[in-house]
Amino acid sequence: MTIRHAAPNVIDGCMGGLEMLLCASRPSHTYCTVNIGPTRRARTNVLSHGSNPEWGEEFEILVADEVDDVSFTVKDDNWIGAPHLGAVIIPVDQIVSGQKIDSWYPLTGPTQTKKHGKPMQAQGEIDISVQYKPISQDPLWNSGVLGSSRGKEDKVPDGGVPHVYFPLRQGCRVTMYNDAHQEADHHSQVRLANGVHWEPESCWDSIYDAIMDCRVLCYVVGWSIYDKIKLKRDPNKTEAEAPYLTLGDLLVKKAREGVRVCMLVWDDKSSLNSTLLGFGGMMATHDEDTRKFFKNTGVHCKICKRNGGSDDSIVQKFQTDNMFTHHQKSVILDATGLEGGPSLDTANLDKGSPRGGDGKRAWTKNKLEQLRRRSPGHNSPATGAKPAHNANMGDETLKRRLITFMGGIDMCDGRYDTPRHSLFHTLANVHSEDFHQACIAGADIKKGGPRQPWHDIHCKLEGPVAWDVYHNFIQRWRGQAREYRQKQLLSLDKDKNASRLHVPVIERSVTKEDKGHEDTLSQIGDQNYGETWSVQLFRSIDSSSAAGLPRTKAALKMGLSAQKGRVVDFSIQEAYVHAIRRAKRHIYIENQYFLGSSHAWLEDKGVGHANHLIPVELALKVASKIEAGEPFGCVVVLPMYSEGVPDSASVQEVIFWQGRTIQMMYHIIGQAMQRAGVQNQHPKDYLSFFCLGNKEAHWDGEPTPDLAPPAGSPYEAAQKHRRFQIYVHSKLMIVDDEYVIIGSANINQRSMDGSRDTELAMGAFQPHHCVGNKSTVGNYPRGQVHGFRLNCWEEHTMQAKELYEKPESTECMRELNAIGDQNWQDYCSEQVNDMSSHLMTYPIQVNQDCSIGSLKDHEFFPDFPAARVLGTKSGTLPDLLTT
Repeated sequence: MTIRHAAPNVIDGCMGGLEMLLCASRPSHTYCTVNIGPTRRARTNVLSHGSNPEWGEEFEILVADEVDDVSFTVKDDNWIGAPHLGAVIIPVDQIVSGQKIDSWYPLTGPTQTKKHGKPMQAQGEIDISVQYKPISQDPLWNSGVLGSSRGKEDKVPDGGVPHVYFPLRQGCRVTMYNDAHQEADHHSQVRLANGVHWEPESCWDSIYDAIMDCRVLCYVVGWSIYDKIKLKRDPNKTEAEAPYLTLGDLLVKKAREGVRVCMLVWDDKSSLNSTLLGFGGMMATHDEDTRKFFKNTGVHCKICKRNGGSDDSIVQKFQTDNMFTHHQKSVILDATGLEGGPSLDTANLDKGSPRGGDGKRAWTKNKLEQLRRRSPGHNSPATGAKPAHNANMGDETLKRRLITFMGGIDMCDGRYDTPRHSLFHTLANVHSEDFHQACIAGADIKKGGPRQPWHDIHCKLEGPVAWDVYHNFIQRWRGQAREYRQKQLLSLDKDKNASRLHVPVIERSVTKEDKGHEDTLSQIGDQNYGETWSVQLFRSIDSSSAAGLPRTKAALKMGLSAQKGRVVDFSIQEAYVHAIRRAKRHIYIENQYFLGSSHAWLEDKGVGHANHLIPVELALKVASKIEAGEPFGCVVVLPMYSEGVPDSASVQEVIFWQGRTIQMMYHIIGQAMQRAGVQNQHPKDYLSFFCLGNKEAHWDGEPTPDLAPPAGSPYEAAQKHRRFQIYVHSKLMIVDDEYVIIGSANINQRSMDGSRDTELAMGAFQPHHCVGNKSTVGNYPRGQVHGFRLNCWEEHTMQAKELYEKPESTECMRELNAIGDQNWQDYCSEQVNDMSSHLMTYPIQVNQDCSIGSLKDHEFFPDFPAARVLGTKSGTLPDLLTT
């Protein structure tokens, strides 16, 4: 009997003991996997306890599957492979009743282990406890961030994601950045609840200024960090003429001033540490250039390989070492204290200020009024507090605080861009020494543009959550740096310079695996003030990349998974699923990749074990709203094609898997429309995919290239038509204008798995700008999350329309699609004119019956006659690489 889980569900499974397991003559090194249908969803630790191992491990598994059974497979671990010792298969119809199953089951099936040349039969049984919880019983379903009105007993008071490593932190501040730089003459038309205009800030300017101001520490993490890049630039000068330091010189300057500067940079194993061979690597990350530049400068630069786990097989080690990366991006550093906010000096604790005698914050009416005097539009301090500074750049009477920058922007070549996303016009100034074009073979500034425009999302975090980002860095450094490098970290207890930094209770407790304490002294402001933020950190990482992850049952309580000798944190996927399930009206996504849930694909099921749930959860959310007769809109913005030459095997296969994902989603939506009898609606009224592009006419004074592209090449065609895609590198999701996720994680299995690429993300909301609060307008949030979505839409469409205020409406979805269709026609036109805006329909045809195909006359991408819009399966590349 096949039972379709029409909505997401949860299975709680408890692994018990195993009795009388017979295998080879040596003692067993056994572990057990939990499989939902054909896909593995959990795996226990490996135990060496003869024939009677007892795991005692519990898992909470999120499912959204159409399967016949759930299986538990016992395996014998060795370096070459993992022979099956036996399995238990439980039909789904026994599980979905909701009754708890708790029983001993006999192991069945032949093993792959042989004795005297004959297959052995598994003999024994396993104790299993399973309970299924349907989504209808989940109080968070359709609840919004702060829960629904189902009753106090069901309401989640803090809005955080439960059962993950880092808890929700209150009293924080978030600054969100679209693109690396904002031009001075740009003024947004977006208005927030308090009537002020949203004012976007420049990300790289902020990072540059923060590094210049730091006094104690500066810890930097990156997939790629290039010492020669300039974070600050002058649009009226070439890069060489601009009076700003390169990133490398800036960090060396701070190290020589006594700041502890440590760096973790991914080691691309294809790059060669040789002056003779000097190959920059397949990914051109400059890792060897960076290592050589910082050698003997006082900057402690660690180039980190992505190594497999100690219990991995030979094949698994090879895959991890050569296919996966360290993909986190963060800068952690100290900043000046705050005037008008709580003092950060712990000496004030005994004086009852700013706390009362009961240990609670003792804000007076006058103090709150003082904090409210500044209108907190976008990027204004959460409480109106502002950095203290004097002629000496810093008030030394205040303890310095920790701040962090994190998100999707690497500090390397090609990332500097503005919302204009110029192709040719900036090659004479801000991009004169930073020409990046990875999608055209042989591209060179000497041959002229187009450059590859870059759209990305980043953020700054202040308050208690900054210490969680710091803690992630410490775990990675201790796990990946050699023993002698451990002393290169700043000792918060012993280093004299560290005494200038306020070290809160949360950092001292988090290192002891006890993160339940909160330190209000490190908060930016009072929770009762309207512009405060609650923020939670999420990761994709495992114990081979981060030291100190607990290996006991405590790990399970933190949402960590013990997988065959490794502890795995995949809380980024948990955060996405959690937010999707809470969604009430709309979801907005920008991401570099969009593929997954291969277990639900109509074809090529289970490819690459790409079984993360985000795409299918989105489709099921939309389907549930269609069947309930409620409006809902989901907008997804992707690159036209992933980075690389678009007709290459790897890019084509990624596009192919992406097509399989989109096909599955529209199939689910089509079934829901049919069941609900929906008429006069198109599938794109509920779910629409877009990409970004630009086209620039010639302008007076534009420099003439020294060389010309090869005749008949895609390079020549793109230059002739003066067009190119704007590469979407963002990792952003906004739900109902009240909750935002920003980070480094793509929507693919590499980023969501936890044991593939290492990733970092944050989820955040403003408690006073959620559905149901007084600050909402017609029950629509109008806080900074709302402002940031509209700011992104204003960038993409060059408009701030009133329709955008209700993105779930059919009218809004159709308006966006109309803009996208027109811009796609303009982009493909032979006429060379400036485009009116950048948002373009993603070039696939979505039919009324929810089938998909390529657009008419657009089987191939513009200017690339061999690059299929729907992609091509390579047949030779490993699926793990492209999923």
